[in-house]
Amino acid sequence: MGMTFLNQQSKLSRLLGDPNTTTDDMWPIADRKFELNRGELQFARDSNSLWKYATSTISGQAIDFPSDFVESYYLVVNGVVVTNDYEVALADYERYADAGDYYYYVWVNASGTRQMIFLDSSVNTTTYKWWYFGKPTTDLSADGDESVFRDEYREASVYYAAAELLEQIGKTQLSDRYRSKFQFFVDKASDESKKHFINKEYARPDIALGHQFDKDVQGIGQVN
Repeated sequence: MGMTFLNQQSKLSRLLGDPNTTTDDMWPIADRKFELNRGELQFARDSNSLWKYATSTISGQAIDFPSDFVESYYLVVNGVVVTNDYEVALADYERYADAGDYYYYVWVNASGTRQMIFLDSSVNTTTYKWWYFGKPTTDLSADGDESVFRDEYREASVYYAAAELLEQIGKTQLSDRYRSKFQFFVDKASDESKKHFINKEYARPDIALGHQFDKDVQGIGQVN
């Protein structure tokens, strides 16, 4: 059995040197649980060790960012790899609007959902596949709950929580020690994660992407 939320709370008490968790104590149980869950979130953001995948069809020329999104790894739209090279500034909308490629910008829609919005309507009804790094979406609450992270990394959020709580009462030296231990787990998880997939970086020079220079892709003017 892996490290449960109760185990994490118990270790936090040992790190704080205080097992008392009532509302009248220095660190009530609600505060401890809050910081532990913040630690889980921060560990996901810093380590990029929580792999996620989403696939669907595009409508309205937009893809909604997943609610648990942290960082994109690889996006394929209709069999085409859509890299950061295709992202344009919203101020360049007119310049790229008729390019006919997978150019996009990032903004939020009327309901506040962050979206990747494509400039060409030809993407509609096509399939996308999105590999990305994510974060937990459900807080640990019950004592028997278990972190989404592997057992050997579940101590990370404990050190994060201890660092945050101790900093609040001015114990900065001990807080810094625990924060360093948190970073140790982050680096270890990040390094191990990268061992399990091949990450290739290719040179992507701007060669006008087949437009025969009839578009101002390179900032050299248009011929038409």
